[in-house]
Amino acid sequence: MRHPIQFALAAALVAVAFDAKAAEPISLKFASPAPPMSQVNTWGITPWIDEVQKAAGPGFEVKLFPGPALGTFDNIYDRTINGIAELSFGVFGPYAGSFPGVDVASLPFETDSDVEASVALWRVFQQGLIADEFTKVRPLALFTFPASGFHTKKEIKTADDLKGLKVAAFSRTAAREGELLGATPITMNPAEGYQAMQRGLVQAIMVGWSAVLPFKMQEVTTYHLEASLGQAPAFIFMNKDAYAKLPSGAKAALDKLSYESFSHRMGDVTDRQDNLGRTTVGKIPGHSVYKLSAAEAANWKKLLAPMTDEFVKSVPNGAAVLAAYRKELADVRAGH
Repeated sequence: MRHPIQFALAAALVAVAFDAKAAEPISLKFASPAPPMSQVNTWGITPWIDEVQKAAGPGFEVKLFPGPALGTFDNIYDRTINGIAELSFGVFGPYAGSFPGVDVASLPFETDSDVEASVALWRVFQQGLIADEFTKVRPLALFTFPASGFHTKKEIKTADDLKGLKVAAFSRTAAREGELLGATPITMNPAEGYQAMQRGLVQAIMVGWSAVLPFKMQEVTTYHLEASLGQAPAFIFMNKDAYAKLPSGAKAALDKLSYESFSHRMGDVTDRQDNLGRTTVGKIPGHSVYKLSAAEAANWKKLLAPMTDEFVKSVPNGAAVLAAYRKELADVRAGH
């Protein structure tokens, strides 16, 4: 029979071994297909990572991999599910068929504020109205990029000026808007827009200001038409198994700094990007930044109205999703 001291010693050794295992360093890979110096990375993701690491304490690391090192905009969702990256940033455009509900934030003439759209979209998800679209990952933030405009080498004043024009569109929603306005949309990802314009494959790029500077689109365009064409939804996802395996302290740090607060943070980043793109390009000699006339804006709103009807009819529980989104927009706008 073992002496009590032996049992105590054995128990102590087990406890030490357990504590050592629990204290093993944790390193998570965060994939961001955006260019390294994109404000999404420098203003949004990197400061968030710093805060999470500080909250989690020593031994917890999140390492950012900017650019296509771990994934592109076209495959980053699958790379996250497969665990190639534990966390990721991406845009919903390439995955429209898998996330139809988030297109509510893409509907035209609802808001021009990314903070409003981002918080409202997160709250719609939190209510469970579109939660069944996210069963394969753990969303840490849902946010939007600024409303698309038309960036061209020829001034666009009316919808008639768009007829037959080949336009680079970065989402299914943007492509549909282009169709309704009379253009010929060609769907691609943001990284392909520059060369498509440079080579004459398209005559316009349909995108918000936040993508103009990171992808240098001001180098291949001259006229920049701003219109309330709906936001471009984006995400910060985490691999579900990677989250489940985290110790309680790391989970608490992520939980504290994610979800609605992270969505708000990223919406603020993209609103700031919007302003930076507008003011920077507006100061470049030879460039023109302008808006539709009031009469033409009303005409565009009428031309694009079918998009809202199509959303309600095609998306499961579409009417409820739209109503909830509009209510949350109003609440955020009112400071709630």
